[in-house]
Amino acid sequence: MLLLFASCASFIERKAASSTYQIMQRGQLAARRLPDVELARAAVPGGIVQLAAFVEAYPKHRGFRAMYAESLCQYALGFVFDDWDAASLGGRPDDARRLAARLQGLLATCIELNVALLPAAWHSAVTDDARWKGLLPSVKPADVPFLLHVASAEAVRISLDPLAGGLARLDRVIATLTRCTEVSPGLRDAEGEILLGSLLAARSRFFKGPDGEAQFAAARRVVGPSWILLDVMYARAVAVTRQDRVLFLRLLDAALATDLSRWPDRRLPNELAKIKAERYRAAIETLIPPPDPGF
Repeated sequence: MLLLFASCASFIERKAASSTYQIMQRGQLAARRLPDVELARAAVPGGIVQLAAFVEAYPKHRGFRAMYAESLCQYALGFVFDDWDAASLGGRPDDARRLAARLQGLLATCIELNVALLPAAWHSAVTDDARWKGLLPSVKPADVPFLLHVASAEAVRISLDPLAGGLARLDRVIATLTRCTEVSPGLRDAEGEILLGSLLAARSRFFKGPDGEAQFAAARRVVGPSWILLDVMYARAVAVTRQDRVLFLRLLDAALATDLSRWPDRRLPNELAKIKAERYRAAIETLIPPPDPGF
């Protein structure tokens, strides 16, 4: 009788976890359709805490662990990093320092949660660049979502403090993104291609090498016109690297004029991209200073 009760209890728990997980998945899809960025911003922290509770309640449920890792990373990269970027470009150094300190903690957690979801060999390689790169040929499609979050978090860390070993870490991030885009091209709205293209463009401004053009072209073939973040990031990375004010303004103005209701399933990320476009356009004199008339 006790064995039967234990079996029934386990079955009920599995069914409860499965049902709850399906509801949370639908919630994520619903969130992408939100047109109100501030509503989403206010809702995300509560959702993250709720997912943390589900991870505690169902520690063997890999889906909850992956969803928790993704939600926390997206909050850090989609909201807190944007706040830091706005403070940095807006000439608010005190706010930028405060947000950078907060971001460092969130990014460390983002990396930790996603590395834990990778095969065991990666766990001890996270602090060893040579071992990490040595594992890249073994990457499988199932690993790519977690590696993309790790690479994105590391890229933001470099932005926060580029002088603290930034160049060495940038090489590892680029190697990781390159492998991810080889294994699962176009995954998550070409996230890997867009980030890789942005990093290559930024690096090419100071060092010889690819300028990210090929990665942005590959991303465009995947997402088409419905993902305005692509053009916004192309303006921020490639147009700024080339110091091309005409291209910069053309891309951002087109993004700002886009009717986002045409793609309801991408409404929230596109609204966030528009906010970036407004910020970068307002900072044009900082990002692409006009030519000095004295020269």
